[in-house]
Amino acid sequence: MLPPAPTPSARLVRAAAAERAELGRHRERLLSARESLRAELQAIEASLRELDERDALLDRVVGPPAPPAAAVAIEGGRPASRERAPLRGPAIRRAAVEVLLAQPEAPQALHYRAWFDALEAAGYEVAGKDPLAVFLTQLSRSPVVRRGTQSGVYELDPGAPRRLRDRLDALHAELRGIAGTPSATADLTAIRGRRAALTTQITQVEKALEEAEALLGPRAAAGPARPAPVAAAG
Repeated sequence: MLPPAPTPSARLVRAAAAERAELGRHRERLLSARESLRAELQAIEASLRELDERDALLDRVVGPPAPPAAAVAIEGGRPASRERAPLRGPAIRRAAVEVLLAQPEAPQALHYRAWFDALEAAGYEVAGKDPLAVFLTQLSRSPVVRRGTQSGVYELDPGAPRRLRDRLDALHAELRGIAGTPSATADLTAIRGRRAALTTQITQVEKALEEAEALLGPRAAAGPARPAPVAAAG
C-alpha cells in the first residue's frame, strides 16, 4: 500500500498564497499599462487623421501648395512644364490609386515598392524624410486598398464602397437601438460610452466612404474585378 502524499506545510501554503497575490497584482499592473498604451495609440491615430483632414481641407480651399521656384526649369529660353508639388497626407492615397488605375496593363495589385516607383514615374513626389515609408503608411490607410496575399503586395478593393455603406448602415442601426429610453437597470455610463464610440465610428466610416466613392466612381457599382497579375518590386 502506497503511503499518502505529505500535506503541504502551513508555511508553504502561506508562501503560495502570497506568490499568487503578487502575481495577481502584477497582472493588474500589466493590464492597466496595456489599456494606457491602447488609449495613447488611439489618440495618436486620431491626431494623424486630423492632420490628414486638415491637409485635405487646405487642398480643397486654396489648392495644393505651389512648388518652389527651383522646380521650374528652363528649356530653350522658355520655362519647362512645372513639376507637381510634393504630395502629403490623403493626396498621396488619391494619387496612388489614380496612378494604379491609369496603368496600361490595369493591374489590380502591386508590390508597394513597384507602386511607389509607378507614382514617381508619373511625376509625383512624396514629401517626408523617408518618402517610401510615408507612401506605405498612406497606402495602408486608403479605404480602397487592402493587403494582398503576398508579402508587401497591396491590391485595389473595388468592393470597398459597398462594404463601407453596409458598415455605415449597421452603425446607424445600432445607434438608433440605444437611442431610446433606457431601462431602470441600464448602465447609463456604458450607454453614453457606447453612443460616443458609435458616433466616432460613424464619422470615420462616412469619411472613408466619401473618399472611396470619389476614387472609384463607377467601379464602385461594378463590383470586384477579376484578379490581374501582380507586379513585383523592381
